[in-house]
Amino acid sequence: MRPALETAESNVLRTADTAVHGWYRFVLSYPPHLVRKYAEFFDLDGKSLVCDPFCGTGTTLIEAKKLGIPSVGCDAHPFAALVSRVKTNWRLDPVLLRKLGKKIATQAEDKMEVVGLPPLSFSSRLMEETLQPAWKNYRLTEDEDAVMPTGFLSERPLARLIMLRECLEKNCAAQSAEVQDWFRVCLAHVIANGAGNFAFGPEIYRTKEKFDYDVAGHFAERVMMMADDLTKMQTAHPHPPTANVFLNDARSLDDLPGDISAVITSPPYPNEKDYTRTTRVESLLLGFTSDRAQLRGMKQTLLRSNTRNVFVADRDSEEVRDFASIQAVCKAIEDRRIELSKTSGFERLYHKVVAHYFGGMRRHLRALKPKLKRRAKLAYVVGDQLSFLMVPVATAVLLGEVAEAEGYRVLGIDLWRERVGTKVRNAVNGDKTVRIREEVLILEKK
Repeated sequence: MRPALETAESNVLRTADTAVHGWYRFVLSYPPHLVRKYAEFFDLDGKSLVCDPFCGTGTTLIEAKKLGIPSVGCDAHPFAALVSRVKTNWRLDPVLLRKLGKKIATQAEDKMEVVGLPPLSFSSRLMEETLQPAWKNYRLTEDEDAVMPTGFLSERPLARLIMLRECLEKNCAAQSAEVQDWFRVCLAHVIANGAGNFAFGPEIYRTKEKFDYDVAGHFAERVMMMADDLTKMQTAHPHPPTANVFLNDARSLDDLPGDISAVITSPPYPNEKDYTRTTRVESLLLGFTSDRAQLRGMKQTLLRSNTRNVFVADRDSEEVRDFASIQAVCKAIEDRRIELSKTSGFERLYHKVVAHYFGGMRRHLRALKPKLKRRAKLAYVVGDQLSFLMVPVATAVLLGEVAEAEGYRVLGIDLWRERVGTKVRNAVNGDKTVRIREEVLILEKK
């Protein structure tokens, strides 16, 4: 039986699924239970190999591991690849992690107090009057500050994060890269879920500035929670299947192995969401991005889905120049822009984003095909869009046409859920709320 329609609230992480999935999760990640549904629908088992070529924070890979199914994934964003790699590594010693985590947090808190940032059980404002504010030396470089979204981190929490990071690096220097990465994900959670002045709703937005934040305390709590999850996974799954993660552009898939039985994934949608901005603070503090040049290089490896990662040399659009349906959408967007007298640089790129997006997805499907077993099944979770001047983009339908051109068979399009979209003014009926479809495109390799 095909998976049934769900509501917008279905994307919320269920309490039973928080273990490991909750270590760090993109707000728009699809839920673990959706993976379970399609793993069952595709009849996957321990002899299968499931792939997620846009693995993000590892939802498909983690759920496959829990189900006893070997998996492989890749992501072009280095921070996302790190998170997926850590969340699918259940080999570490929880006892060591707890002991080391406590040491890191304690040393960091001692260091903070020495430079004028005492534990937050004290009055930080009062203490600052008698202590030299040496903590102000802990800040971003000029290049790092140039790519940090304005106001996303206050001075004191930033200083505390940098000191915690230094203690982490010092204490993990003699440990394996796997241990170091595990603690880096702990740190990332503190940044995104406490220390930062930003939140998601679902887009990232700036929140009220925090005067200070208990960075060390949050980190210590996170270490214990993640170590407890690891203990649970090791008890429940003493011999888990493999899960390998690669840092790869999904349009080339150079490192991906062959013999893939199924794909369960959700690529970016064609919209104005800058996926590098969503994790900009974490990427900066973990060293994945240190200046505009590195940020640009990261963006160039990503599927073109928004105007902020379209470049002059891009040629992905040429892959779909013969698709009348896609060209019609692009023309409608450009005609609407002209009609509305929209002249900004971003607006002039709207129609190009759509063409580059579907062209990039064609390159992806072409690169993926030789890696798949014959009759392999694929599930692509995608959403229709109205991001470009309210011109409808039927993502699943158009992507199905692209897939057929690359030799895939379209088995169907399942309606996963509907989101309440933007209110639009209708000359006859007044305000109208548009419902946007999120669907699962089901493909098969011929």
